[in-house]
Amino acid sequence: MFRLPGYVIAIISDLENAGHEAFIVGGCVRDMIRGAAPKDWDVTTSALPHEVKALFLRTFDTGIKHGTVSVLVGGNCVEVTTYRIDGEYIDNRRPQSVTFSQKIEEDLSRRDFTVNAIAYSPTRGFVDPFGGREDIAREVIRCVGCAETRFGEDALRMLRAVRFASVLGFEPVSDTKHFAKKLRANLAHISAERVREELVKLLCGKNIGALSLLEETGQMEFVLQGRKYPGDLQETIEWLRPSPTDENMRLALFLARAGDECANILRDLRFDNKTIRTVSTYVALIFSPLSQNRYEIKKILRKVSPEDFEKILDLKKIACPSPETESLRTEARDILAKGECFTLRQLAVNGNDLAAAGVPHGKETGAALERLLDEVMREPNLNTKEQLLCRL
Repeated sequence: MFRLPGYVIAIISDLENAGHEAFIVGGCVRDMIRGAAPKDWDVTTSALPHEVKALFLRTFDTGIKHGTVSVLVGGNCVEVTTYRIDGEYIDNRRPQSVTFSQKIEEDLSRRDFTVNAIAYSPTRGFVDPFGGREDIAREVIRCVGCAETRFGEDALRMLRAVRFASVLGFEPVSDTKHFAKKLRANLAHISAERVREELVKLLCGKNIGALSLLEETGQMEFVLQGRKYPGDLQETIEWLRPSPTDENMRLALFLARAGDECANILRDLRFDNKTIRTVSTYVALIFSPLSQNRYEIKKILRKVSPEDFEKILDLKKIACPSPETESLRTEARDILAKGECFTLRQLAVNGNDLAAAGVPHGKETGAALERLLDEVMREPNLNTKEQLLCRL
């Protein structure tokens, strides 16, 4: 079992020495039991927020309304949250209110899945009222209590169930899948940003076959913001299995058959403009035939970075393998190794040089530079200041 870092033990000890209970809780306990290194550490405690703040020198309010205080110890930040009971959920996402509690079992009972409802303290051991450790051993995803209640409270939990199936390699139990399908329409109340976050994590999971659960439970339409999946999902899963866990590459494979609609889907999911441009470019080129001509390769390298060009070729190798793919890679690498010009920055003349030669500033300068660049891309030996000025 993974050992707790010293700073986490120190926080728990300080809380206990002050007369409070304190445990690590949630994903860090789950990962620790599985032998995986937790990404972060969360502490839950019977201490009220003001008591936590009074006990530690360096704190700041993270979600004080919901009982969360961030504690800084030796350059490390740990969220410390008071035991709580959630009030009524009125928007299929968040409780209308929270009530602080003195019982760890009440705090664990409000959590989503049994594997995330385990607490641990070096002095008190495990608190596992819902059989989370057994479910980790069985590699299953089960809701805490009634699945219909859990999903009715927070619709995002349905999508999280699929994400955990992908990331952990666990299988949702039958009632978890049943109620995820029954209540899937509630996902319409979840923000596109939250759906996007879950989708990206799901696509980068090790058990990508879990992606099929989106169709099995009817959630795919809501993930794609009202659209049917463009393509054969099983084909997509086979493409994703050998793919690097690069977010943009995985998104491109997921949307490979979306064509021009790719950008609209990403936009509706509130991806940033850079991601939309990059993934849309990948998708546009995955199935497009690419010429072996060095000039044509340079035209692509003008639009995408050398790193992105390599990724595009990797995607083509996965989705439409062809002997020409590696030839394209060899040609592109040779162009780069020889420093052949394919950008205005590499051109041996600039706007000032053209102005000194009598070319008017403005559109004529831009047009002249573009024409010279095109000639140099076709004939690399022309890229000297003397030769280019002679061609004006």
